[in-house]
Amino acid sequence: MAGLYVHIPFCNAKCLYCDFFSGNQLYLIDSYVDALCVEMELRSKYVGGESIQTIYFGGGTPSLLSYEQFDKIFSTINFHFQVSGNAEITVDCNPENITSEYVDGLIRLGVNRISLGVQFLSDEKLVRFNRKHSSILIMNALEIISQSLLTNLSVDLIYNVPDLSDRFLEESLEKLFEYDIKHISAYSLTISKNSQLFWKIKKGEFNENSEDINISQYNLIHNFLISKGFEHYEVSNYAKRDFISQHNASYWDQVTYLGIGVSAHSYNRFSRQWNHTNSKKYIRDLLGISPFVAFEIEHLTVNQLFNEYVILKLRTSRGLSFNYVKINFNDEIFLFFTRTINTLNQQNHFVIQGDSIVPKESDLMLADYLAKILMI
Repeated sequence: MAGLYVHIPFCNAKCLYCDFFSGNQLYLIDSYVDALCVEMELRSKYVGGESIQTIYFGGGTPSLLSYEQFDKIFSTINFHFQVSGNAEITVDCNPENITSEYVDGLIRLGVNRISLGVQFLSDEKLVRFNRKHSSILIMNALEIISQSLLTNLSVDLIYNVPDLSDRFLEESLEKLFEYDIKHISAYSLTISKNSQLFWKIKKGEFNENSEDINISQYNLIHNFLISKGFEHYEVSNYAKRDFISQHNASYWDQVTYLGIGVSAHSYNRFSRQWNHTNSKKYIRDLLGISPFVAFEIEHLTVNQLFNEYVILKLRTSRGLSFNYVKINFNDEIFLFFTRTINTLNQQNHFVIQGDSIVPKESDLMLADYLAKILMI
């Protein structure tokens, strides 16, 4: 089983908080799609013949691609890879791109999951953060998707936004849940050094919320979603039964995945590699006489593999496994791991159930802190 990630680095405009690789060179899209198809041909053996269980189109704004462009990509995927009949196939979409015809077209191509970038329902905040849709367009997109044959809808939300009250956040959740949403990704507003927001805060144009507000809104969202029957399966992710994001879960379970496109990352259990971040060069390299992919690679040490296991699994409700560490790492690492876990357990962290070390709800909020203690 393997995953396939396809990066679409185009946006109409950059959101203030975004630090993903993207740009507004929309005139490059046709050539970029051609380049993606060549890269898939060149790198199809990376997954070692494993069947593709998840496909994820992220960005950027994948919903800027036309039906015909998606059709070309899917034809190439199906030609070069063995795609499982029940594969989860997700496209990140922005509300302003959603029409009935567009959603129906994606479904015809095999897309069975849409992740809708709502972020917040405040028109004033949507404008201020440079989002290109309104709350009306959000509700319109939700209505269109709910009337379609698609049954797996995920929504992205951002909380801990300055001047958005707990009351407004709760009212927004109530509005959203007039629709049949199966999955929610809820992210605290992050101030990345590569974002425009970081520099606006430096200039005093934005103020950060206090940690108390962050915790209050985290708890508000958590309690609301749990009351709606959602499972909190990862720090920022909630899902109804059987609707966990299989693609994201494959990252946390350290399953092999191939990243296609500029800046995309790949992982094969032994190494990690990432494509260079220049869309025009990416296109030139792959559409030239001798096509190639420019990337960096890092071969992972045993210690790095252990640290990644700890970092990723501590973010999930499934937690860690004594047997996994014993089987996959040396005696020295296993001894360090068991001693540290026992110390943390005495400090009232985790629930140890036989082989499983399950984080408490409070531990998920401390995942990064606990991971640092457990890392070598």
